[in-house]
Amino acid sequence: MGWNTGNQCRILFFLLVSAFLTASSPVRGEIFIENGLVDIPTGRALKHGIFEAGTSVAFQNSLPDAVAIRLNFGLFDRAEVGLSHLWHQQDNFQVAALKVQLLKESGVIPSVAVGIENLGDKIPKGMAQQTAGTPAVQSQSAFVVVSKTFNLPRIHHISGHIGVGNHRFAPSESPIGVFAGVDTELQPAFARGDISLSLEFDGIGVNAGVRHTAMSGLQVALGVETLNNPDELRYLVSVSWTNEQMLEQLDETRRLLQRVTKLVSQARRTTTEKEEDSE
Repeated sequence: MGWNTGNQCRILFFLLVSAFLTASSPVRGEIFIENGLVDIPTGRALKHGIFEAGTSVAFQNSLPDAVAIRLNFGLFDRAEVGLSHLWHQQDNFQVAALKVQLLKESGVIPSVAVGIENLGDKIPKGMAQQTAGTPAVQSQSAFVVVSKTFNLPRIHHISGHIGVGNHRFAPSESPIGVFAGVDTELQPAFARGDISLSLEFDGIGVNAGVRHTAMSGLQVALGVETLNNPDELRYLVSVSWTNEQMLEQLDETRRLLQRVTKLVSQARRTTTEKEEDSE
């Protein structure tokens, strides 16, 4: 028996409530997730059956600062779940994230999503120590974000994102913070895929990134965090793979086969009618 909309909504609500009640400790946010910019979430969510798996490395002072292996996948075309294993200095631990899309973009209506990041019960408390100019990195960072795509002259499509969140999105001694960003996607012939450029403010620092998505689904991303504070610069590298392009190609092949089958059927019908008329 198929799942109806009511059952899906109840499951998503249960998952979100469970996530908020999960005990956890401090950790930094993930970078270059499938439906995010450099370090901030967006109102978009992965479609049902779409997943992304990959790894990312952050460098600070020319040394690796953190390494992560992650898996993100979509459920019911409304929810996105993320699972990550992180190595930070001498520690390693697991975290999870959950995002639920409340509204899908349509016409003047933007996409709206709520979620929570950095869920885990074995995260070292030492990760909460403050550094100069930045607040303690906190866990269970809840957020709500709105995204809208605009069609502008010459630039073509550009997407804007703005949201509010607590802990990792908030500056020192502030309960909540505001984050915002813009991104655009280019398809130059030489790239053999898509190139996305992004610029954001994650509530604390200004970040910039570029990501290339090949037709095979392979994604390579480069970025830099805290451009507004040169002493705290972090350089980011991410490599991942998504099955979205593969599924789109399969859908296109299926539609092509359906059109060919329809044309062949029409041709046979026409031939049969001509033969009957000649008799």
